[in-house]
Amino acid sequence: MVLLFTIDAGGGHRAAARALVAAAEETGAPLRFRVESFQEILLPLDVLKRATGVSLESAYNLILKHRASLLMVPLLRLMHAGIRVRRPALVRTLASWLREQPRPDVVVSVFPNFNGVLRDAVRDAIPGVPLVVVLTDFADFPPRFWIEPRLDRVVVGSTEAAEQARALGIPAQRVSQVSGMILHPRFYRVGGPEARERVRSELGLGPSDFTVCLLFGGKGSPEMAPLAEALLREDRTLRVIAVCGDNPGLFERFTPLHARSAGRLVRFGFTDRIAELLAASDLLVTKPGPGSLAEAFHQRVPVVVTRNIHTIPQERFNTDFVARRGVGVVASSWREIPNAVARLAHDPERLCALRASLEALPPNRAVYEVLDVVAREAAAASSRH
Repeated sequence: MVLLFTIDAGGGHRAAARALVAAAEETGAPLRFRVESFQEILLPLDVLKRATGVSLESAYNLILKHRASLLMVPLLRLMHAGIRVRRPALVRTLASWLREQPRPDVVVSVFPNFNGVLRDAVRDAIPGVPLVVVLTDFADFPPRFWIEPRLDRVVVGSTEAAEQARALGIPAQRVSQVSGMILHPRFYRVGGPEARERVRSELGLGPSDFTVCLLFGGKGSPEMAPLAEALLREDRTLRVIAVCGDNPGLFERFTPLHARSAGRLVRFGFTDRIAELLAASDLLVTKPGPGSLAEAFHQRVPVVVTRNIHTIPQERFNTDFVARRGVGVVASSWREIPNAVARLAHDPERLCALRASLEALPPNRAVYEVLDVVAREAAAASSRH
């Protein structure tokens, strides 16, 4: 049995957990997952909740919702200070919980900040069971964010993160670099030219219509509506697919623009068709979250992202990745995006160069590679007993 810990701060950690479970079921991997919320187990010891009545998960999600990203680093440092103060109690509580559960073959973490606590609790309560930490960011944001010393196994999706792990003292043989971020298995079942043609026909998009997909996380973002309007105004040849996510209010905000767009705007609420919509698009405009970027890279769709004071710290590296690898454009404000998109739409040589850089990225098989790593760790632990 694989004991998989996740949290609900942001959507990427829970999405990674769901993807691993789905991939194991799809492939018939000899792994049975039990998914647990780390936050729920330690909720009575939540330092921030005890002080303010707001849990750490809720505080993080409120910061994202209200774009108060300047508070992110102070919140992290406050949280890390609280973890240091409460560490013995946190480890004791988690170790006590672990002792009451069926003994797993391996413990997997797909969330940051508490991996030192998790390491110590696992070694105390269930010695010999390996802890595998799987980064769902392209890189770490040290100190004490993802990677802690003396972890049994660290799984990363970039060369930079592998170097960070080794720099923190993780032996090279305990660092597994996979081919990217974890994607849900459905991303391997759809996409490509067939999906592009079919979905474009369904959405009323012509074969040569330059189409921009707007995707700003699972809850959307307030700037999406004015951004879509600015894009349609900037260049009358553009078509826009706006994915509002689980945000009915944002979906409704698009109603007037949708009515007067003469079919140039298509809007979606929450949908599991992201792979198809990306396949139908020529460009993705998004925040620099690892999930959306990984999905675009997999579909070989160039990206336009912003980097400014509102960019959360662990995603700043992603903008450097986009610029350095030549797979998209980095703007300093969403207000710069319409002009940047219009220039790309009429610069076939630049688009060709971006697409060539995307083709040079390794094919992303990370979700299956992570399963292999976990299975090997479980087998090795079993052979030792």
